[in-house]
Amino acid sequence: MRLSTRSRPRFGVLQQRETSPVPSLLRRVGLAVGLIVAISFLLWFNRAGLQDNTHPDRPLGFTDVFYFTVVTLTTVGYGDIIPVTPEARLVNAILLTPIRVFLWVLFLGTAYELILERYRERVQLEQLQKRMKNHAIICGYGVKGRSIIEEMLAHGHSSESIVVIDPDEAASKEAAAHGLIALHGDASTEAILRAAVIEKADHVLVAPNRDDACVLICLTVRSLAPKVRLIASAREEENIKLIYSAGADVVIAPSVSGGRLMAAAVRQKAVTQFLEDLLAFGKGIDAGERVVRQEESGLHPRDLPDLEGALVLGVARDDEYCPFHQMRTYRLQPGDVVVYLTGSPECAPMEPMSNGPDPSI
Repeated sequence: MRLSTRSRPRFGVLQQRETSPVPSLLRRVGLAVGLIVAISFLLWFNRAGLQDNTHPDRPLGFTDVFYFTVVTLTTVGYGDIIPVTPEARLVNAILLTPIRVFLWVLFLGTAYELILERYRERVQLEQLQKRMKNHAIICGYGVKGRSIIEEMLAHGHSSESIVVIDPDEAASKEAAAHGLIALHGDASTEAILRAAVIEKADHVLVAPNRDDACVLICLTVRSLAPKVRLIASAREEENIKLIYSAGADVVIAPSVSGGRLMAAAVRQKAVTQFLEDLLAFGKGIDAGERVVRQEESGLHPRDLPDLEGALVLGVARDDEYCPFHQMRTYRLQPGDVVVYLTGSPECAPMEPMSNGPDPSI
């Protein structure tokens, strides 16, 4: 698991791995041993250029050559076996010296990654977790995930209150480059969700590339945070009920909604443009909602003073909805949610609609 963040530049790039360091360590040890054995065989064929000062008349065996390789590459250099011919000294200077430097870099890099870097990342991750509260967790930084974050930022959410989880390292780095807190890992695992402080999150938005992954993430999220508001996306309409049963509070099917918009564009010229403006905050028509207070009980939605000039679409009461055409005799109760439309303060001019192919083409 890797954590990247530029919301706090002093943190840099953090790595909090959920896998054991043993495989990485074994690979590096294997590389070092392989180099030593390979150089030992090379020096074995050139052993005539080596001399054992403790037994000058005894011919060198492979054990002696292997011993010389180890003490030379580790820069111990006891001096009992030395190169005595120009060829052997040239091999030691040109071949063994770069390998000696490489092994030291390999050893120091391993020590830094397994000890110092992991300790630094753990401390920095703990500091970051302490200030996480009422934040939003976005599971998936694909097309849907980026659109979600763009809209959240437009609605006034701070980038420091958004945590992105994605299994692709490039996507995690891209999220970090945009000032977001990014976790590299599988959002269906408890470890990475706990690292994102799921128990203190306000919302979790699940937008992976597959519905089966969405179901698994929802189940894990719900098991760790039963009260968090869980919003998920579905690629297939038939999986919406399945994702609801996995614990999602709201399920959106972007592909289904997009198909309906495309079909609407066939028979209607202007409706799709208005719907697009409605979906993009601050670019035309904006949808809003407000909760009815105790002193507003019994009022008609059009009598709410702060909604003057807005178009009330309907009222939600628990799991029941009162649409626009049924509000003529509707009276509000405390806790009702009034949904309305209003114009953005700065509306961009609409692009001219096309009536068909340009005859000049």
